[in-house]
This record gives sequence, C-alpha cells and structure tokens, in this order.
Amino acid sequence: MGRGLRDAFPAVEQNLRSINLAIGRDIAAAMDGPEALLFPPVNSPDPTVFMEVTMALALAVARSLGAAGARPDIAAGRSMGEYSAAAFAGVFSDADCFGMVRHVTLNGQQDCLDSPSFLVTIYGLDRRELAAAARQVERGGELCEVVAFYDKARLGVAGLRKAALPLLRAALAPHRHRISLSREVGAFHTTLFNRLAARAALYFDGVKFSRPAIPLYMNVDGKRELSPAGLKRKLAAALVRPVLWQETIAALLRAGVRTFVELAPGAMLTEFVCELPADAEVLRTDTPENYRRALARLKAGCR
Repeated sequence: MGRGLRDAFPAVEQNLRSINLAIGRDIAAAMDGPEALLFPPVNSPDPTVFMEVTMALALAVARSLGAAGARPDIAAGRSMGEYSAAAFAGVFSDADCFGMVRHVTLNGQQDCLDSPSFLVTIYGLDRRELAAAARQVERGGELCEVVAFYDKARLGVAGLRKAALPLLRAALAPHRHRISLSREVGAFHTTLFNRLAARAALYFDGVKFSRPAIPLYMNVDGKRELSPAGLKRKLAAALVRPVLWQETIAALLRAGVRTFVELAPGAMLTEFVCELPADAEVLRTDTPENYRRALARLKAGCR
C-alpha cells in the first residue's frame, strides 16, 4: 500500500517512520505485508491493522504536503479517518491516536466474536428504498441500520448481524441491485456496537484532547467542532451513529471550501458522494503523479 508514493517522496516514508517511533510498532511494514495481515478472520488472535495502516499513510501524506508548504483551512475524515484528521490538526498525539484506534479494533473484534456482524454495501437503491428495506428486515426481528448513503452514486451501507443477511436479501429482491459484504469485520456505526462505544468513551476519557489548530468537521452531525470535549464526545458517539459524510461535504461547501484534497490511499471520497459546484476542484494524492499535481496546485494558491 502506498509503495509508489513512499518510493517517490522520501518525506512520506520518513513521516511513516516517525509514526512508527511514536506508537512503538512498525505500522509501515504492514503496508507491504500479506493481505491476511490486513484482513484476518474474525476469530484470529491478531487484530486487523487495515484501519491503522490507511490512517498512517493518510497522515504521512498530509504532513508531507504541509511540510512542503500546503496549508489547509479545514480538515475532515470519513469514518475512522476522523482520527487521523484530528491527529493532523493536533488534537492528540500519534501514540494516543493509534492507541484509541487499536482499542476500538480489539474491542470491536471481541464483540463480533460474541455476535457476528458486518457492513453491507448496496448499489442501485435510492435513499427511501433502502430505508424501507431496512425496516422490512427489522419487522422480521433483526436489526438493520443504514450507516451511510450517497445519493449521486445510489449507494448505501447497512449494518446488521450475520443472521439478518437472508432477510436483507429478501427485502432487496424486488429491486435491481447488487451487494458487497465488507471485508472489514463488524457493523461499526450501528447500535450493535453500543457496548464498544461505552468502553471507548471510558478509554477516551484518559486521553488528552486539545483544541485543533484548524476546524474539524465531524461525521456524526456534519458540523464544525473546535471544543476538545466536543471532539471527544463525537468520536465516541460516531461508533454507533451513521456516517454523515455526504452531509459533511455539503457543510464544507457551505463554509466556502472549493478545493478538496483527498489523502492517499483513498480516492473518490469527494466527487463520488455528491455533486460539486462548477468552481470546486478535487486534488488526489493516491499516486506519485497525482501527488505532484496536487502539491503544485496547492503551492500555486487555491481556495
């Protein structure tokens, strides 16, 4: 993961090594490791490091851009990307950032051992149709909660127990659709993880949160947050609440943002989820070529 960027830009690799030192683990090595390391089975004694690896790369890229002269006005992250966005904004240390994510991962994995659950991506339905399908599942006696929805792509994500999958398939049958089961374990962002959220809130209480250097927009409500107490509360609440990423992008547009920088390894987080105005632009950093273009554009000055 990110090998092209790391080879082309030594600053990215150096930032990854700095994160390794801060957290006391070689998270960078996992980027080149076998896929089984990123997505172990739920009953594996080793927790997945997928979230930590993607966060580390995004954080390393963000810091490399910053060191080269790019100065963001606002930061936001989707789902667990909120932790790396907050670390970039100086809310907490790298050690605390990755410690919180490891705590969430380990406890979420344990909850899935007790009651297997997962996220399902559903393509082809509109927002109303997916909500109706989720209600039909719940009338069958199983929980099914819509975690996220992107109108432009007609793409939704639902969280449910493994036992509820046949009910969901039946509810979707009248619609032209396709589904994809997440490779990441657990129905995060649903009330199936209430126990996890309670434990996480207690763990987060022991972490020092500071006022961010730049405003953060949070997924739980799509609103700007500067208060350390508010950030702590919203990060814990997000574990059992829908990811309002489309709404967050809309809030950023209302705040005047017109240049969005998508941090590696992901792409399509912005243009994919909503219609952007004609004067907005998306800069990507997922390849060396895109990184160079993004940096040149940012150094040239943009809104």
